[in-house]
Amino acid sequence: MKKTIFNTIKIVIFLLILGGCIFASTVVLRRKDSDFKYADFLSESKEGHIDVLFIGSSHVINAINPVVLYDDYGYTSYNMGGHGSLLQSTYWELRESLEYMTPEWVVVDTYMIEKNVKYLDDREEYEDDDINTSVEQLHLNMDVWPYNDLKVKAIDDLISDEKTKNEFLYDFIVYHNRWQNLTANDFKTLTGTADRNQLFGGEMRYKVEIDPPIHPEATEGDYLTEDTVGCEYLRKIIELCQDKGIGVVVTYYPFAAETGDKAAAVKAGEIAAEYDVPFLNMLELDVVDLYSDLNDHGHLNVTGATKVTDYMGEWLSNTGDLIDHRGDPEYSHWEDNAEKFQAELDDMVLDEDNLYVKLNLLKLDGYSFILYVNEDSGVYHDTAMMHIIDNLSGSGKVSTDNSAYVVIKDGATGKVYDAKGGEILESVPTAMGNLYYRFVEKYYRILSPVDDEDTNYLYDDGHAAEDIQLIIFDSETGEILSHDYYRSYGGNYER
Repeated sequence: MKKTIFNTIKIVIFLLILGGCIFASTVVLRRKDSDFKYADFLSESKEGHIDVLFIGSSHVINAINPVVLYDDYGYTSYNMGGHGSLLQSTYWELRESLEYMTPEWVVVDTYMIEKNVKYLDDREEYEDDDINTSVEQLHLNMDVWPYNDLKVKAIDDLISDEKTKNEFLYDFIVYHNRWQNLTANDFKTLTGTADRNQLFGGEMRYKVEIDPPIHPEATEGDYLTEDTVGCEYLRKIIELCQDKGIGVVVTYYPFAAETGDKAAAVKAGEIAAEYDVPFLNMLELDVVDLYSDLNDHGHLNVTGATKVTDYMGEWLSNTGDLIDHRGDPEYSHWEDNAEKFQAELDDMVLDEDNLYVKLNLLKLDGYSFILYVNEDSGVYHDTAMMHIIDNLSGSGKVSTDNSAYVVIKDGATGKVYDAKGGEILESVPTAMGNLYYRFVEKYYRILSPVDDEDTNYLYDDGHAAEDIQLIIFDSETGEILSHDYYRSYGGNYER
């Protein structure tokens, strides 16, 4: 009898160890993209710390920065956007997220509302490559959610092929052969210390699309006359929110939209009007600058995202529904992430080699700099560069002729000063002190502290050939953080 009990105990222990090993292997081997994106959602939603959900496609991922929304307004939000997510995917992601929390507002972007495809793996509508991409991207939004009846319903609704369904319901099928790709971060998942998205689901891009395509406006003949699958699921999203007493606002974020996209936005507005919910069509609003705020023709860069985020923050503030959580110790994690993001931006501003990107970043609040462009510089043959410089100064002077130009911004006050040709700046107040500027001739110009004529920040015999100088200084102490020299040629800029 004792032997039987002892053997039974050994079998139970063995099975527990085996089960633990299988579970640990499943956790370690699973690709971590979805865990990385939603880790803070799962932890912060438990604390009731999320006020707003932003849902939709990659246009949402790259348009909304929750740490900026927190830093500027004190509102907490999560960016649930998914790369390539059609509205049916967005609907089920919302259903999953509402199992964990109930936000004050849901903001749903309607890019691709015109898509009339029921299943993501529909081979009658998609090419094989498109199917593979669509299914692959769905893993980002679905892998993190546990296996349950809701997930089964979601996958049944999104995927038609049974084998492909199993890859989402039992993802060990997909990831069991990741052994050779494992990193230390994969094992940290077991202890809850794995890397996580520090922008609460958002992803910022930093390139500048300097020549975006501009397409004709939509006319009545371009409009959608019938409902699509996208329309069906937008209605489901609105009805779900209204049934749960959640405020809902419909958006269409800005990008270099084609005529068909502009027509689709009209349809989104019509559906929003049916339900008497707000519709913010940013294709028609003066929110971003398409010639500096795009990463590519379809996605915003970090400056565009900051503008859209602040626009949404202002809109949400006007509703009076949300609380400013800044300064509340319970929200220290949001404060920490906002500080980390700002520190990363500061490092990028100093380290970035691409001058288009560097100057575009400098238009964000808080940066102090001096930009000098010598007479006859290649800048004056580069419309895109002059546009970015105009964004920094707001005066439009740089493009008036080929004479020398300087712009000075003091980040502490936000004030900007510039001079063109023979114009003199007598005493510009900055953190570096009061500065005097005067152009003497092509190879000699003066930028000195008013009380120190022996110092000339813009003269250096070793850099006589460079026609652009950029000085970045600390907005509080005035310390010069970098002084870079650039030579322009053929639309390229080398330092």
